[in-house]
Amino acid sequence: MKLCGLAFKFRASSHSDDYTIIATYEDEKKAEKAKQMLQFMLEDMRTNGDDYNVDWDPDEAYVSLDGVNVRFEVYTAGYLNCVEALLRKVAEPVSLECYQNFQGLLISVTVVKGLTPETALLIMDRDEAEAIKWLIDNCGPPNIAEAGDGEHVTFTWRYEGEGIYYDGTLNIGFEFQVDGRENWEVDQYE
Repeated sequence: MKLCGLAFKFRASSHSDDYTIIATYEDEKKAEKAKQMLQFMLEDMRTNGDDYNVDWDPDEAYVSLDGVNVRFEVYTAGYLNCVEALLRKVAEPVSLECYQNFQGLLISVTVVKGLTPETALLIMDRDEAEAIKWLIDNCGPPNIAEAGDGEHVTFTWRYEGEGIYYDGTLNIGFEFQVDGRENWEVDQYE
C-alpha cells in the first residue's frame, strides 16, 4: 500500500519541531475510523518504509482519540502530507489544524468581585488589559469562578495552538511577563 510515495528517511533535521495535527470529525465513529487508519499507516510504515517520504520514525509518532478529535504528534521538519491526506481521505473532517510546537494552556487572572472582563480592561494596568483583550479576542469569553476569599473572581481561558508561553512570559503580540504577578497563573496541559 503506497500512501505518500518516494523514499522513507528517518532524519529529522536541525530545523525540526514538534508538530501536532488535530482533526475534528462530525461524530465519534468517523473519528475512530480515522484513528484506526492512522495506526494502520504507522504499521505499514514499519514494514514498507520506502513507500513514504517522511523524516520521522513511526515508532516516535503518537496517535490519540478524544471524542470527535483525532490527534497526531511527531517531531519532524514538516513532513506531514501523508498524514493530512489520510485524515482527509478517511472522512472529511470538520476542521484539520496543524500546529508547530503546540501548547494547551489554562490562563487565569484573579480580579475584584463584580468586575467583568470588559470593566477589567478599564481599570487594570495597560499590559494586563492588553492581555485580557488578546485572550478574549483569541479564546473567547472566560469562564468565571468565585475565588476562595469571597472578594475576588477568577477569569480562566483555555488556549490551544502554537506555542505562546515560555519562561514565564506570554508572547501575545507583545511580551507579557506573567511570573511575578500574584493574580495571574498559566498552567500547561496535554
